[in-house]
Amino acid sequence: MNGLGTHILLDLYGCDPGRLDDLEFLRRMSMEGVQRSGATIVGDHFKQFHPQGVSGIIIIAESHLSLHTWPEFSYIAMDYFTCGGHIDIDAAIDYFVEQLSPKKVVKSRHDRGGDLKGKPWAGPSQQDAKRPSPWFTEYHWDGEKPERLLLGFQYAVDREIVRTRSAHQEILVLDNPVYGRMLFLDGILNTAEKDEFAYHEMLSHVPLTLHGSARRVLIVGGGDGGLLREVLRHPTVEQVDLVEIDEEVLKVAQDHLPGNGKAFQDARVRIHIQDGFQFVRNITGLYDVILVDSTDPMGPGKVLYQSDFYRHCRGALREGGLFGAQALSAWIQQREQEAMFHNLREVWNHVLPYLVTVPTYPGALWTFALGSQRPLRPDAFDPAYAERISKLCRYYNPEVHRSAFCLPNFLKERLLNGGPRRH
Repeated sequence: MNGLGTHILLDLYGCDPGRLDDLEFLRRMSMEGVQRSGATIVGDHFKQFHPQGVSGIIIIAESHLSLHTWPEFSYIAMDYFTCGGHIDIDAAIDYFVEQLSPKKVVKSRHDRGGDLKGKPWAGPSQQDAKRPSPWFTEYHWDGEKPERLLLGFQYAVDREIVRTRSAHQEILVLDNPVYGRMLFLDGILNTAEKDEFAYHEMLSHVPLTLHGSARRVLIVGGGDGGLLREVLRHPTVEQVDLVEIDEEVLKVAQDHLPGNGKAFQDARVRIHIQDGFQFVRNITGLYDVILVDSTDPMGPGKVLYQSDFYRHCRGALREGGLFGAQALSAWIQQREQEAMFHNLREVWNHVLPYLVTVPTYPGALWTFALGSQRPLRPDAFDPAYAERISKLCRYYNPEVHRSAFCLPNFLKERLLNGGPRRH
């Protein structure tokens, strides 16, 4: 870099007009490209024009990315200006070209602030300054207004382990200095090495201990292997069927999440690469416990929060069986959570929420749901059996089991006694 910054002007001709008029696609593409370059995002604004065209800008700590599209001409103009020598600006440009598949690319590179080359730096000397780690940002969008950004969580990237796209989603594994190895699916955190045990232990051991003698268990989702690992700790379990729609997630988990991936080698495990909804609709009276470790209610995962899916799960359970599922953030997914519990109560005679703390999940206070046709009592379990299981755990124990059903008042109002009637 000859000066203070690098500025690339990019003209892409012959692009797909539909993509150039898709604000949400352009926003996600732009943010992903900026992330790949290692820049730090601090804000953004995108605008849809009528009858067509989109303008957008992403403000980064190192300057900005901006774009404007002319769908009628299949043309987009972009410029990316970064300061500091640690940004891989070409990684972003290559990604934009890959996503837009133009027939012609015109790119020009300009050094900015050239007259200041060699001037003393205002802060620490360049020799002493440590190169900052690149950052990955997890973005959360409004489910009803997908153009509206709600939250972002940033993680320093010590090392990117794998980044690949399956037929269903983008899969990213990276190492973070605080949370260790992290798995992201379509940019949303799936599991983190440091705190995943809290989530997986509570989703498995609470329902399995309440059941007391589960021999056959179904897991819908859970392709990272963490929930499977915990279910297999129960000596009563003779077979676990794991249904995962994305085979690539299983491969990545086995290769890069060794603490989870080893569970797939257990002789009691049967893997089914299939849509979970389609799987359970063809099963009757087979399972003692069904556990749903799903993504949030968006895209293909949305069906796993609907009444029809819960009815099929009820039919797939043996008499006295239990259903358990992750039930979203107590803080930032109120609308989705209320709809989920409404749908659960349409199907199950008895529904109980319980809680766990997972620092890497939005709001940290995470909710689970139990459903059954028989009465559910949080204390109706064998304490001695729970204590034996807890010897293998880092979070779960009989005291935590009981206290997990103690809800703060705002969640009692939202989730107990029928809850709000919302779809």
